[in-house]
Amino acid sequence: MRAVHVPKNQLMLIAGLVWCAAGGMVSMIGLPLEFGLAPAHLVLIPLAAVIFVVFYVFVFSPLVRKHTGRIRARAEDRLPFWHFFNASSWAVMAVMMGGGMALRLSHLMPDWMIAFFYSGLGLALFLCGVRFLGVFARKDLLTLAPERLRSDP
Repeated sequence: MRAVHVPKNQLMLIAGLVWCAAGGMVSMIGLPLEFGLAPAHLVLIPLAAVIFVVFYVFVFSPLVRKHTGRIRARAEDRLPFWHFFNASSWAVMAVMMGGGMALRLSHLMPDWMIAFFYSGLGLALFLCGVRFLGVFARKDLLTLAPERLRSDP
């Protein structure tokens, strides 16, 4: 059986949808806790903002650029649909998901920590998913020179 190959631009659509879905699921865990605890613990809101900024600016935005550049550099016009990630990114995602579930199910982290961390992380993931969707919408971005790609918002 042959793997389903899609145009490179559609990999951006798949990546955007996957990242938005992941961000939405993480946010659905964190935000209800955040809003439930925040009135009594106002410090949770700025803590969530710090987590958001750190992950959005220093972790996920560079990954959006990296994956967009990696896909852009491929000579093929069509790639297997799972190539929106490379092997190491799939491994990191599996470890993060497994670790997050294990921590929550083990109850080693109190709700207030899950609240601010998952709220910031989920929103950062979701917005980077939106960035992938922006690359998809701007089909020409996959054909731009690498120096133009670095200035992608």
